[in-house]
Amino acid sequence: MSSRFTRRQMLGSSVAAAGSFVAVSCAHQSAQGSKSNWNLGPDKNLVRDLTPGTTPVRLSGYLGALLAQRDKISPTESIKKLVDDGFRGCHCDAAVIHELKDSELKELNEALKQYDVAVFEIGGYQNMIHPDAAERQKNLKFLANCLEAAEKVNCPQVGTCTGSRDPNSYIGVHPDNWSDETWKLTVESVKQVLRDTSGLKAALGIEAQITMNVGRPQDHKRLMDDVGDKRCAVNLDPVNMVSLDNYYHTTELINECFDLLGEQILGAHAKDTYIWPDKQTVHVQEVASGRGVMDYETYLVRLSRMKWSRTLLPEHVPADELLFAGAYIRKVAAKVGVKIYGD
Repeated sequence: MSSRFTRRQMLGSSVAAAGSFVAVSCAHQSAQGSKSNWNLGPDKNLVRDLTPGTTPVRLSGYLGALLAQRDKISPTESIKKLVDDGFRGCHCDAAVIHELKDSELKELNEALKQYDVAVFEIGGYQNMIHPDAAERQKNLKFLANCLEAAEKVNCPQVGTCTGSRDPNSYIGVHPDNWSDETWKLTVESVKQVLRDTSGLKAALGIEAQITMNVGRPQDHKRLMDDVGDKRCAVNLDPVNMVSLDNYYHTTELINECFDLLGEQILGAHAKDTYIWPDKQTVHVQEVASGRGVMDYETYLVRLSRMKWSRTLLPEHVPADELLFAGAYIRKVAAKVGVKIYGD
């Protein structure tokens, strides 16, 4: 059956469509972040301050896989291998730390001190806002266990994300992730873990994820303010905050992170961001440092201005790409005058 439209109806539809376009355009502009004057393309007039600080940046390797072979190599040999590979920082999992005998733990801590290596992160990535209350409590208990492991090796933080209301994925996009109710649950979940581990020094280092309710620098700040405990801190990963709106503005994004979050940044992750060029919809892919558009000159300079040495962890790429990433970071650091710890 055919449909006929009058001229008035057609004009009305056109006006409505134009109004919708304006509304969407305005919403798009307001959603571009705290820097409302950002355009999608790069700011050709941007002037970067690349004056380095005096604080060396540690590069991180992975300690867990080495400690898991302690029937073959000792904890001391594990730390020495990290140093030989060029790392003065490391990541580890809680289970490995808890499995150590008292004598092994003592040896490990002595080796960390002897070789001047810092365990900067215990991995504790769990869904803190799981929709099932029983699962959520299990996850929060796990995080408390991770904080206890961090304390054993003088690690400043347990890395984690806030999570998702998706029951099947802690990083899943879900329409309820950004509701007021979910935010309140997020704050209470963080508070519960910190209450349950009262007396410990290690913090929860929240890592941003654009698919979650902590996906931007200002979200980090809001969470820390609402929790009101210095043990709610930041495990910085600017790549996870990238969308099309700020893809060509990673300099501004990095500066916003450091300006807003400052010394509450306890550690940092190193990868890069790249948009597939031949797709009709936006696919933002994480790649090895140096394979994308992240402004590593600014990233390293801002890390070098911190009061004490932060550790930067290359991650989420194949082993051969990790080697490339490490070499790239060192090359950029040398270019801008940032010292890599131990080099």
